[in-house]
Amino acid sequence: MLECGVFQEFPTRKGLASSVSFAEGFELVDVAERGGADALWLAELHFQPAQSVLGAPMAVASAIAASTTRIKLGVAVQLLPLADPLRTAEEVATVDQISTLALLGWGRMGRLPWRGV
Repeated sequence: MLECGVFQEFPTRKGLASSVSFAEGFELVDVAERGGADALWLAELHFQPAQSVLGAPMAVASAIAASTTRIKLGVAVQLLPLADPLRTAEEVATVDQISTLALLGWGRMGRLPWRGV
């Protein structure tokens, strides 16, 4: 069976507050849920305020999990070198208990233009 999903970065738009980016991102989640999407995958982007406000995807996943009923939820890439493994496991387990449909994907880190930060 073919499933359809949405990849969400919670993008920013020049001149608008971060709160607008979050509001628009959550609205897309609602549209995906109502439209019958099977899954929603979140990005994890750090130190890129011109691109995205999604630096804490598990916190956002928790909010989404509390407000959706059928859509599967996942973090497309969890940047494990930047996280404590125990805390990551606890956060994933918490989102899983809230949503009962949580997914998680891991991947290697890409370029680190902010590595010196």
